[in-house]
Parts: sequence; structure tokens; C-alpha cells
Amino acid sequence: MMDSWMKYKKPTAQDLRRANSAEILRKIYFDGPISRLEISQQIGISPATVTNVANDMLERGLLLESGSKRSEGGRPSTLITINPDYGYFIGCEVGESFIQVELFDIFFNSRNKVFFALTEPRIEPDQIVTRMSQGIRQLLENSSLQEKDIIGVGVGFPGLVDPAKGISIFTPNWGWHNVSILSALRENITIPMFLDNGAKAMAMGEALFGAGRGVNNMAVLLVGTGVGSGIISERSLFRGSANNAGEFGHTTLDINGPLCRCGSYGCAEVFIGANGIIDRYCYLVDDPQQPPRNDQIAFIKYLLQRADAGKPEALQTVNETIRYLGATLANLINAVNPELLLLGGWSGLLFGNRYLAQIKEVVNRYALQQSMTRTQIKLCELAEDSVAKGAASLVLERFFETGGDLKA
Repeated sequence: MMDSWMKYKKPTAQDLRRANSAEILRKIYFDGPISRLEISQQIGISPATVTNVANDMLERGLLLESGSKRSEGGRPSTLITINPDYGYFIGCEVGESFIQVELFDIFFNSRNKVFFALTEPRIEPDQIVTRMSQGIRQLLENSSLQEKDIIGVGVGFPGLVDPAKGISIFTPNWGWHNVSILSALRENITIPMFLDNGAKAMAMGEALFGAGRGVNNMAVLLVGTGVGSGIISERSLFRGSANNAGEFGHTTLDINGPLCRCGSYGCAEVFIGANGIIDRYCYLVDDPQQPPRNDQIAFIKYLLQRADAGKPEALQTVNETIRYLGATLANLINAVNPELLLLGGWSGLLFGNRYLAQIKEVVNRYALQQSMTRTQIKLCELAEDSVAKGAASLVLERFFETGGDLKA
């Protein structure tokens, strides 16, 4: 006998209406201005349904009529498009060494951003929540907006998260377990909010607005303090059975390697994460000019500058990192077989902008050639905005699913 969760559930009329509304809104968002007839023809939904859905969205102010064009029969067709003044999105990237909160208009043009460095030796949940709240308030004030003007806030968070409950299940760098991030934020802010892993958010942003547009199967490797990946399969985010798919920083590169903060040994993160890179450099040389270890971004930039200057310890550290990074990318290609593999994250971009050709050489050495010949390797196109924009795109997906009314 089938378990109850395996039983087929017949879609209700309401389910079908929501699905149709989502498809129609998505089509208008990405391809508008567009006529109702063109929508019907291109997505296979009846003209009557398209008209009913579009008229409802027009009444709510979500859509606008935007001119007309002559159709095949000679009669002009009215074009509809998204109302550019309908609202804004906010994306929040919580990294392990910084927080970035960014405001986007409805078409995802960046309007303002706020940045906070995290340099304290111990990070507590109330510090993160306070800074996120402060960043949201600052964006609203800077842009003369109110909470009602914001469609939603998306948060990209490190480690393992439960998107449905808005909980950080495990954040290794801070030693957090089961912290209710969104409930704490909602105590002072009434905007709809959504939480997901930062690498997954980055993959979604690149798929919708960056280098992955039009790509069916892709993977993104985020390299910063930690290491993670987001996987897009047939244009949808692949989550796995517990939303933990993509924890590629905790795949093993060396079973005899250093202890990782996850409790295992020799994970990719201990070799290509910022702490591992810094550890290797400090082991090789006592450098009185180096930045403080807890200012990881400044430290990695300093290391790369020293390597550019030909300093042997810096060159050795950088070359080792390139090899480990290339091997990790090759493992990701062998496991996922993507059409496109993107390297991102603040440290990944610092290395990728300088050494992408060398990294690709290492990938070619370790990746299966049958897979490698079908995979392009590029840098994330959204650069430093990739996770924040990806986090905001989590809201956009819900925006489509709800027909533009997240509060309904």
C-alpha cells in the first residue's frame, strides 16, 4: 500500500488557476509588452483564460496597457506590460564575513545598497538580525520608500537552511543550530520574507538575470569563507530531499587532509575556502604586513597582490589554491554534467578574474572529457551582486506563483 505522501493528488480548479496565472505573468514579465493573443499562442493557454487573468492584473495595477500593434487579421492588438511602479524587491546576502542588502526595482535594476563587514570574533544571531533590519530600514529611508512599496525581501544565508520555516539549521562558521532568522526579522518588519541558502540563491539569480539565461542545466560554485554550489536542472533549482543538495564544499579532496569545521577531514572548503587559503599562507611565512586574519576579503586581496609582485610564499599559496579549485570544479562537472559551470563568490571572483585560464587547465586535467567537452566554464555575470540579486529573485518566483500578490 502506498504511503499517504506518495498518493496522487488531483489538481483543484484553484491549483490550475494559480498555475495559469503564474505562466501568464512570467510571460508578460520577461517578454512584454505583448498582446493577449500572443501570450495564448506562445504558452498554450486559452485566449479567454489569458484575458480573464490579464484583466484581473490590470485592475490590481500590476499590469499596464502599453500601446498596440497590428495583428495578422489587420485589427490592432492591445499590448500589456508590467507596471514599472508596482513595487520593489530587496535582496540580502548574509555572507560569513559581510552582509549586503540591496534594493531592486521591479525589473531588477539595482537602486541602492548597504554593506556591513563582519569582523567580530564571535557572531551571534541578534547581530545578524539587527544589521539586516538596519540595512532594510536604511534602504527605505535612502529611497523615500515605505514597507508597503516593497513586494518582498529575499535572504541568501550560509550553511543549511529550511526555507519553509525560515530557519538556519546549521551555520558551521558561527556554530549556529536551528536559529529562526525570519521570525526574528518579522518582529519589526512586515514585508513578506523568504530565506534560502546563498549558493542556491546565487544560482537562481544567474539563471534568471545573469550568465545562465536560457540555459537548461547549470551549476554555480560559490567560493568565499565557505564553499557551496547551486544546481539548476531543467531550469528549476535542484534541492535534494532535504534542501541540502549542493553542499559541494563538504565533498572530500583528501581523506588525510585538515579537519573541516563540519567535523570531517579534507573537505574542499579547507583547501579553497578563505580560512584554508589564509592558513596555508600563514604556515609558510610570518608576514608582519598582512591584514588581520578576520578581515578575510582584505587578506585575500593582499595575498593576490603579493603573488602579483612575485613573492614566493604568496605564489605557492595561490598556485595550490588554483589546483584545488580546479579539482573541485572538475568534481562538480563529473557529478552534475552541466551545460554551464559558473564560478562566483567574492573569493571565487577574485581568483577567477586573474586566473581563470589556469583554473580551466586544471579542470581539463581532472574532468571526464565526455562531460568537459559539453561544459562551458565562466564567471558569474552578476559579480558582487549575485547572491543579493539571487535572494531577491527568490521573491520573484513567489511573485509569479501568487499572480503578483504575495500577501494574498
